[in-house]
Amino acid sequence: MSVTLSDMKVTSRDFQRDFARMKARAKTGEAIFVTSGTEEFVFQSVKPRTWQGALKGKARIAGDLFSTGIEWEASR
Repeated sequence: MSVTLSDMKVTSRDFQRDFARMKARAKTGEAIFVTSGTEEFVFQSVKPRTWQGALKGKARIAGDLFSTGIEWEASR
């Protein structure tokens, strides 16, 4: 089952007045096009990048991530 969301077009004034609602719609994956005069802007949520995604296909992690083999002590 797939969900298709329609894109939403609003003016910059409406966008400012209903920012909380626009933010909630953007969280669901919908792109909101904000028009201001002759200009058009896109407001949508972005998935955060992780270090694991940045290394995907470029490096291979071998061994235990939590153990470096170096002795250490915590200081206060």
